[in-house]
Amino acid sequence: MASILELLKEGKKRDVWMKYCGFIDLSIDEFIKVQERLLTEQLGLLSNSGMAKIMFNQPIPDNLNDFRKYIPLTTYENYVSFLGQKNEDVLPAKPQYWICTSGKLGNYERKWAPYSRGMVQIHAKNFFSAIIFSLCSKKYDFTLKENYKFLYAMAPPPYMTGMVPYGLMDKFPFEYLPPLPVAEKMTFEERNTEGFRLGLVRGIDLFFGVSSVLVKIGEKFSRQEFGDSDFRRSNFLAKLRLAWGLAKAGIRGRKLLPKDVWSLKGIICAGTDTAFYKDRIEYYWGKKPIEIYGGTEIGIAATQTWDHEGLILFPDANFWEFIPEEEYCKSVADPGYIPSTVLTHEIEPGKRYELVITNFRGGAFIRYRLGDFIRVLSLRNHNLNINLPQIVYEDRARDVIDIANFTRITERTVWEALERANITHGRWVARKGFAKDHPIMELYIEIDSGSEFQSIEEKIHLALRSVDSDYHDLEDIIGFRPLKLVPLPEGCFKLVMQKNRGAGNGREMEAITRINPPDRIIAELAQYSLMREGD
Repeated sequence: MASILELLKEGKKRDVWMKYCGFIDLSIDEFIKVQERLLTEQLGLLSNSGMAKIMFNQPIPDNLNDFRKYIPLTTYENYVSFLGQKNEDVLPAKPQYWICTSGKLGNYERKWAPYSRGMVQIHAKNFFSAIIFSLCSKKYDFTLKENYKFLYAMAPPPYMTGMVPYGLMDKFPFEYLPPLPVAEKMTFEERNTEGFRLGLVRGIDLFFGVSSVLVKIGEKFSRQEFGDSDFRRSNFLAKLRLAWGLAKAGIRGRKLLPKDVWSLKGIICAGTDTAFYKDRIEYYWGKKPIEIYGGTEIGIAATQTWDHEGLILFPDANFWEFIPEEEYCKSVADPGYIPSTVLTHEIEPGKRYELVITNFRGGAFIRYRLGDFIRVLSLRNHNLNINLPQIVYEDRARDVIDIANFTRITERTVWEALERANITHGRWVARKGFAKDHPIMELYIEIDSGSEFQSIEEKIHLALRSVDSDYHDLEDIIGFRPLKLVPLPEGCFKLVMQKNRGAGNGREMEAITRINPPDRIIAELAQYSLMREGD
């Protein structure tokens, strides 16, 4: 079989497109058929595995209807006894890689996910699809050349993003900045600094990383901070590239921006805040980013296309089920309640769903509740004539605040920080918000009369840095402070609680949700904050 490079050299660009991007031409019925075929293959692998016997103590059904009827929904707690030990003997297929992410404090340090060779290949293929979409402005029209310089600014193995370049090695010859063996020995900050330093010498064609990193570099350039010690020690080619960029910026009558120095062909970003940053990325870099969605348990799950609108789920990544938001809320209110799911052809525009996945190709996760919420924008892309649902990844489940794809703050994290800041009462809630250029955590908290809230905010901020290393890195590396304290007068939580209990319909449950409470609760609390500020 001809390689991608051989096909491109032979002028068979359309063949490459159809192999990697042709899934966007599927009808919803064809999408479902792909899903059911791959699920049937996976059920056969599962039926012979020791894992299925450990978890369910019953035969694995061989069809979709019985699978959904008799196999229960799962969480990581169902897998930790064998995945935590990397027990390969019980798995449906032998792993090529073990991928991890952070675990649950006090329960397990890491979540481990096995990736079979087939899984690695399919997720590399799906990432390559995103690369092509990032390079094109219309269907079939893209340019990809041998040894494109790829600035790869993501976490190394054993994290999921570190698996991607190894999966791509069999597909196309990219030149990574920094080289992979070097990059994997560096810290996140060192890797980014060295990558951009090498980019000054060799150029940059492609970028994959966290969107906030691109914004940070753009801000440094706009503040004329490009000439720090890392860049000053660059060679003649780097200085020439900077000089040429300065000349172009001068002609345009403005300060130097990264797009004056580099001409990126494609930008791929991951993280919940990419949509928030995309306009600034285009301003600084001259190119809009393609957003992808993925994770440890699901691999590369969805991508935008060249219009930078909704994301499309890959039909061959996982089997997709969706818990409607109202079903999710019932399961929160009643832990014994088993929420129902719908399939891809049953989701509705404007509604939010928690994702449930079953891995294909020998993966371990079965009807697994991710805790990720997506919102359906529409059932098709009218502009591009794509007849598949358009979604947006909104965030983790309501009990987590994801900031810049760097840190995920839980209720327990906030409690620990408040304890270190000598705040022991429970009259607080927190939610994700945005302030000027960055996502933040807004902490609404009652403050004793006469207290100086700026000093309390500083104490809580320092405590968060001490209990959450990712929060610490967010300020040190990206350079912004993600905490905003909203001081409230004593007694206001009691008043809001009484009001909502009186409303009935279970709304008192919402009133005590500490992380990402309903907007109505925030609005009521904010009224008291405004009254306090006016006192």
